[in-house]
Amino acid sequence: MDESPDVLFVVLDSLRQDHVSEYGYERETTPALDQFGESATVYENASVPAPWTLPSHCSMFTGLMPSEHGITNGFTDRDLTLSDDHPTVTQRLADRGYRTAGFSNNPWVGQLSGLDRGFDYFVEWDLEVSRGGPPQRRADRLYDRFHSWFGRATQQPLVLLKRPFFTSNLVRRATEWIEAGSDPTFTFLNLMEAHSPYYPPRWAFRELGLSTPNPVSARSLNTKLLAYIMGKRSLSSDETQRIHDFLDASARYQDREFDRLLTTLREEGTFEDALIVVCADHGKTLGEFDRDEEPPHYLRDINTSVPLLVKWPGQTDSERVSDPVELADLYGLLSAPGQNARETRPLVSENGHALVEDYLPHTASVSQDISQWRALSDGATTYLDGPGDREYVLRGDGRRETVVPLSSVADETLAAFRDRLTSRVADLDIDEASPADATADLDDRLESQLEDLGYLS
Repeated sequence: MDESPDVLFVVLDSLRQDHVSEYGYERETTPALDQFGESATVYENASVPAPWTLPSHCSMFTGLMPSEHGITNGFTDRDLTLSDDHPTVTQRLADRGYRTAGFSNNPWVGQLSGLDRGFDYFVEWDLEVSRGGPPQRRADRLYDRFHSWFGRATQQPLVLLKRPFFTSNLVRRATEWIEAGSDPTFTFLNLMEAHSPYYPPRWAFRELGLSTPNPVSARSLNTKLLAYIMGKRSLSSDETQRIHDFLDASARYQDREFDRLLTTLREEGTFEDALIVVCADHGKTLGEFDRDEEPPHYLRDINTSVPLLVKWPGQTDSERVSDPVELADLYGLLSAPGQNARETRPLVSENGHALVEDYLPHTASVSQDISQWRALSDGATTYLDGPGDREYVLRGDGRRETVVPLSSVADETLAAFRDRLTSRVADLDIDEASPADATADLDDRLESQLEDLGYLS
């Protein structure tokens, strides 16, 4: 086996597992991902380390749980940069001689968090090149400047103006970088079409047999969704269903862009021997639950169970794995891609459970008191442990998941979950350091972008 295969790591930000056709969803939202799964390993019970972008990415890039790397909340009056004490996947691969490039749709993933460390070339959410790489083509520079100017002039959110071309532009840059390079390469992408707000192209609705919206109705629906995310209103059943339509059309559009990446690898002759990892960093609540009720909706299956597909170097057959796996374990796989043979099953949890950590509130412009929650799942049952001895048991998956009364759970089952969680937490090297006094480096455009995405109110 090649000890230094090309590595492609794609995070489909916020893509819910129950909206992926590879996982049994009735709509064909992801035909390219489905085809990819025919020569990959599909993990049916993959859990996120945390149910939102910043801590989840920090965990995938370091192999540490949020309580260990310390990036648990996005309080922008604190330094949000990952500590240099925690080497990232990218730094490990760069030390091994890999050429490294990252392309991120999400403002949390890049300079703001320090996750651009180790990359030779990194393109940020606003298409600015924060690290190295070739200069933009003149047409790109002019187009970006026009959209930035127009957004300021009309006081419209840049995400609305840039979204129709942004993912396509980012993927094009990634494919050009892959084509221009020599082996070995590590290419990372964060694509955000499955993250609200949703403005997919009209053809994506038509391919799914859905009615196409007009710009006014699309803007109105996204405004209602943002108000729901901010806790300012609820959503009707019709609004919820239409938002799911928009998510599906966005996933279909994103899937076509993902296929462009795979086509590039095939044309370059590197697909067969490459290590390719595709996952989501978390899911998304889209009207199913009251955002203020307990247990926290963030720890529901729609947020914590995500798609994960891995094509090992040389793999040509399909495999499905039902054992629980944790996305934090991708670190070991990605940072030593030639040393983790498929047969060793490096992602399968040794204890048969997957851990999720959540610290609420996720984001704020001023530091808040936080409440810590942990979830432990065996793939069928999830045990939640919260502040003040609060605990819940959940069963089922996706939108069918239900809260089980503790009185109906066998005492030995509860005791076993409590013991396993206590043991797992005892094994963590928890970061006890106080947050740094420095503030996050947010300019007005970045702060506005985080507001448009629902992170800041």
